[in-house]
Order: sequence, then C-alpha cells, then structure tokens
Amino acid sequence: MEFQAVIMAAGRGLRMGCLTSGTPKALLPLGHYPLLYYPAKLLERSGFEEAILIVPESQVALFTATVSKLGLNLKFDIAVVNEDDDLGTADALRLIAPRIKTDVLVVSCDFISDLSLQRFADKHRRHDSSATALLAPTSLAFANMDKAKVTGTNSQELIIGLDPADDLLAVFVDKVDVEGEHLSIGMNLLRQHPHIRLENTLYDGHLYFFKKWIVDYVCANTSLKSIQGDLLPLLVKKQFQKPAARTPLASSGANTPTSATSSRAEARGDVAAAARATDIHSFVPKSSWADLARALPGSMPGEEGPEGHYTCYAHVLSQGHCVRSNTLPLYSEVARTLSQMKGALGMDAVQNIHPSVVMKDKSQACSESIIAEHCNIGERCSIKKSTIGQHCKIGDKVRITNSIIMDHVTIKDNCNLHNTIVCPNAYINDQCVLTNCQVGKRFTIATATQAKNETLCGDLQGF
Repeated sequence: MEFQAVIMAAGRGLRMGCLTSGTPKALLPLGHYPLLYYPAKLLERSGFEEAILIVPESQVALFTATVSKLGLNLKFDIAVVNEDDDLGTADALRLIAPRIKTDVLVVSCDFISDLSLQRFADKHRRHDSSATALLAPTSLAFANMDKAKVTGTNSQELIIGLDPADDLLAVFVDKVDVEGEHLSIGMNLLRQHPHIRLENTLYDGHLYFFKKWIVDYVCANTSLKSIQGDLLPLLVKKQFQKPAARTPLASSGANTPTSATSSRAEARGDVAAAARATDIHSFVPKSSWADLARALPGSMPGEEGPEGHYTCYAHVLSQGHCVRSNTLPLYSEVARTLSQMKGALGMDAVQNIHPSVVMKDKSQACSESIIAEHCNIGERCSIKKSTIGQHCKIGDKVRITNSIIMDHVTIKDNCNLHNTIVCPNAYINDQCVLTNCQVGKRFTIATATQAKNETLCGDLQGF
C-alpha cells in the first residue's frame, strides 16, 4: 500500500449555523447522501480500498451506522477524537499517527471534486515531493455558483507563490500574516527560484499528500494545530533553510526524534539539543534528499545537496469542479448546483427524484431539484432548484425555491419557502412565507408566519 487515506470528519462546523447544532457537519445531507459520501466516493473510484475516518467521540455510533449505508466498497477504520478539546487538523493527525504506516493522503469531509487523484499522485511521485497540496482558482472552485452569495466565504485569503516551471510551492501565507503591503521573501528562495508567480486567487482544497516523516514531525512539534494554518506554511518556509545542525536523520528505528526526546533535553537546560531534536530537517529520510538535490537549479549529475533537503509542490486544477462545502452559503449553493455536477462526480445512475416519491396532480419539480425517497408531495406544488430529504411531507400549493429541506420535515398547505434551509423534523404550519431563513431541528413554525433573514430555532445557544 503506497498511500493511506485519512478523512477529517471531526469538525464541529461552527460556520454552518443551526444546521450542525444536532448533526455533525460530515453527516449533513447533500442530495441523496451525507457530505462525507463525496470525498469517500472520490477515494473509492481512485482505487482506495480503505480509509481512516476521524470522527467525534460522541458520534461514533451515528457515523458507524451512516457509513454502513453508503454502499461504497471502502472499508472505514474509525478513529475518535474528543470534540471538547478544540483540536485542529494537525492535532487530529497527531492523534492517529500510530495508525499511519506509509505516506498519507489527507482530505476534508466537505471536499467535493471530480479531479483525477491519479494525476495528483503522479505529480507527487514525479517530484518526490514531501508535501503536495491541491489548489484551484476561485473561479473554478465556485463555478456555476452565485458569486454574490459565496464571495468572502473562504476563511483564509492566501498568498501563494509558485515556480512557473513546475509548480514548486515557494510561498504559502495567510494574507493577515503579511505586514502592511509588504511580503518578505528570503534570499535563499530567490537564489534557487528566481522566477516566482504570486497568486491571491487560489483556493486551498484541503487535499494533501504527505510523506510519512511529516506525520512524525507533527508528533514532535505539538505547537502545530492546523494543517493549512500552521503545518503547510512552515513546511514551505523551511524547505529553503539549512538544518539547524547536523543531526541523525529520521528513520523507522530508534534515531527518530520524538517529543519525549525534546522534553528531556529542555528539562536539563540543553536548549540547543532540544532545538536539534525538533528541527524539521532532521526528520527527512536520507533516501529522499539525494535525488531531490540533483533536481535543484545548478546541481550537477551525481551531486548530493544539503543534508535534510526536501521540497513542497502544488497541483493546480485547470478545469472541473473543486469546492469545499464548509460554510452556510457554500453548503446552500453546492446543494443548489449539485445536479449539474452529478455526471462529473460519477453519479449519473442516481435519479434526481427517487422512484418511491409520491407526487400528486399538477405538481412539478424542475430538473435541477433532488427529492429523496419516501416523500409525499401534495397537489399543485412547485419545487425549483431545491433538495428535499427523506420522508418529507409537503402539503398542497407549496412553493419551494433554492432551498434545502432535510429529513422528516412537514410543510403544510400554501407555504412559500425561498432560499431557506429547514433542519430535520421541523414542522411548518399552513400559509407560512420564509425567505432567507434557517429553521432549526424539531422547531415548529406557527400558522401564517412571515419571516425574512431570520434564524428560527428553539435553542440559540452556540451562535
């Protein structure tokens, strides 16, 4: 097995509003499946047979039951984390490190794309890269979506520098970390790569290939919390710096530096020894840096470069779909456009309207709508660009436009919902008009309610 796959599914989804107050983000419905299905399906169609799935400790039973119903030929090795510890993605990687025996592919549970993982992996192999990140232009990431709704939904605006020759990742910083309008670039970087293309319109897909030694380094450096915010910027920066001192190279044996080694060194006041024990270059296996050094500008055939050298690369998509459904606007827009992406995602056989749906006379659902199994739709209803979950009951003369209706929702007669998300088991009485609203789980809307731009939820704690 060349790569192990890890799906990050323990996030609390705080930017999803009331949607995640009772449902983990990874299990939010999107079309006929939960969010988790889409990265898992990508792994399956790329040849993976198993994946480590990181989930919240309190939701193990729910995740276990859900993945057993996905219909995928993918074995899930479930790893749990305590969601109360406010862990980042690097923290989660550290906790499952004992299970990682090879190089690793890390993907977020909200990642949706039709990319070829084989091409992505080929680039990682070709450059013998230590870390390879998937990037996409924002214009591609938000293709077919309402730009006004998704503008500003990317949590971090990144400044990314690439070598135009091969997409070596030379700069990776959050814009908020740049002082004023000046970006500092080291001379070592410029000497090795004098031509760097700076971009501020690239989107980090949160899909990464990492060498095994990087997982070892994350275990040693406990200050790293986030892959995108901490680990990747550090890896990109340090690849152009020399090792702090000549130290034993990491291996699978006893010479691998550990956090315990570092702690003992600090305890006896040996600061220099502690620094060497956690120096990133000391984790790079000897077998990789010789070939990498030969590829450096100015290197001669057979010449070996500095001890501990490594490189980071980017794989930049030029076409297709690539988006993370990690905010409320993005989740809503992805749901609205999912039917347009079905073919590219290998889901042509999945019918938009399930055969078990009962739709009465003169009711219509446009081709871009998705209605799940065992729903009952009353007379003269209109459903446009919307997703209806399982076991929903829709009354007569109901209009639903650009909305997401989750499982077991009841909507009585003569209601009008526009750009609205309704959580599971909600009950909407007759003659309600809801525009740009969120209706919480198990919440009841009184008859003839008219609401606009509101969150309607019985328990507003946590917002």
